[in-house]
Amino acid sequence: MERSIVRIYHSNGAVVGAGFLASNGYLLTCAHVITEALGILQTTQDAPSEPINLDFPLIAPGQKLTASVVFWKPVSDTEVIEDIAGLRLNSKLPDSAQPVHLVTAEDLWNHLIRVFGFPKGHDHGVWASAVLRDKNAKGWLQIEDIKVPGYQVEPGFSGAPVWDEELAGVVGMAVAAEKRRENVKAGFLVPTQVLNQFWSELPQLGQILTNYKPLTPRKRRRLEQKLEDLQQPYDRVRGKLLTLRNERAIANDPSTEFKLDMDIEKEQGELDQLELQIEEIEEKLG
Repeated sequence: MERSIVRIYHSNGAVVGAGFLASNGYLLTCAHVITEALGILQTTQDAPSEPINLDFPLIAPGQKLTASVVFWKPVSDTEVIEDIAGLRLNSKLPDSAQPVHLVTAEDLWNHLIRVFGFPKGHDHGVWASAVLRDKNAKGWLQIEDIKVPGYQVEPGFSGAPVWDEELAGVVGMAVAAEKRRENVKAGFLVPTQVLNQFWSELPQLGQILTNYKPLTPRKRRRLEQKLEDLQQPYDRVRGKLLTLRNERAIANDPSTEFKLDMDIEKEQGELDQLELQIEEIEEKLG
């Protein structure tokens, strides 16, 4: 999940909230995060046309990108589905960025969750944990923090993906926090099912796994071991490829250049295969 999280900025450089990569090139966040970033009314009906500034704080902090709003459902007192924005990136993704695994399930009561957000005074972000309850009449899922220490979901977490520890996937997007009751550490998320109703292309753009079955501890350990085993050959091939390219840069006769080109092509093919295997394992591990 960490490689999907984005930090969204106001034009003056202030951090206003979060979002996440739902597919290659497309992001989801709350509409009220976008209106705050642009300094416009939360109830603005037309999708804003101004570019949105953001970065991927956990993998490429400070590497500013821009995105455009392409799906828009503003804050509303009358609409059941509200406060959702879809963005299309205008810039190239960081190399290690990866879309979230969006999951759905019938019963999420008491599932442990974690979420990364940017509350006031924490522009570098903090992690909060809580448990899930059930839906309200709007279809939002209640989050409840039952621990005493640590951070809770509060303003600044809006737009962040909510990771379900049991399902090993993202079950929705943080959207609101309780502010009126001092002793209540609660908030709400827009569940994946509601996001689907709004953004009909999301199942194709994202990686939704309906009634997703989490990895067993044994299978997770096997995958983690396989990932570790691949690291050494990956580093070896990458190092060899770098050496060959350096040799090619200083080669000065056609036969040597041809041989080096063939060797480079072979090693690049092997590196591509290793990267594919690593990506597949990382995808399964979430």
